[in-house]
Amino acid sequence: MSTPESYDTDVLVIGSGPAGGTAALLLATYGVRTHLVTKYGWLADTPRAHITNQRAMEVFRDLGIEQEALDKGTPSHLMGDTVFATSLLGDEIGRIRTWGTGDESLTEYASQSPCGMIDLPQTYLEPILLANAAKRGAVVRLNTELVDFEQDADGVTARLRDRPSGNEHTVRARYMIGADGGRSIVAEKLGLPMEGQMGKAGSMNIVFRADLTQYVEHRPSVLYWIMRPGA
Repeated sequence: MSTPESYDTDVLVIGSGPAGGTAALLLATYGVRTHLVTKYGWLADTPRAHITNQRAMEVFRDLGIEQEALDKGTPSHLMGDTVFATSLLGDEIGRIRTWGTGDESLTEYASQSPCGMIDLPQTYLEPILLANAAKRGAVVRLNTELVDFEQDADGVTARLRDRPSGNEHTVRARYMIGADGGRSIVAEKLGLPMEGQMGKAGSMNIVFRADLTQYVEHRPSVLYWIMRPGA
């Protein structure tokens, strides 16, 4: 029978994205010993997921970080429509009322929650989650990769690798959360199937900073689909 002294932590969280960061923050807030690791040496450095819905904002309010999220995010009244156009300055193919910005949906959204939607890319969200988790007692380790783990009746023993040095060590936890994304090593080792096909097409992300106000103020949006038929 394992004793409290047998465990290095109560919960080991694998992955520092929105799911892992929120889990660590929730656990730490409730006084649960939590250890979060990510194999990367940094948090999100590209925008990635960004639409943050009302339910997420309600959770952030409960956690006391709603104002931090609002300070970093684009407020709902500036999120606009989803625009389909031939270019940023080109002909508009169409637009869809989204994010509760239309007159009818805005009333419905506002009546359902005291919180509104915002646009908060992972580049801004992840530091909020992990910084507050650490402040509340969670142990956060970057450059720490899950190599393997074994589960038994009393918990899980994870083998972790410090990527810069290559040194390995084990962490004993009561529970482990696999929040390591679509290429999850946790899911792979548990034999959990992923539906669908990976890598169906190539893509390229280009991140830049520019003031585009003069080009888009007549049709504000946080998401523009540039459609070039025949291109």
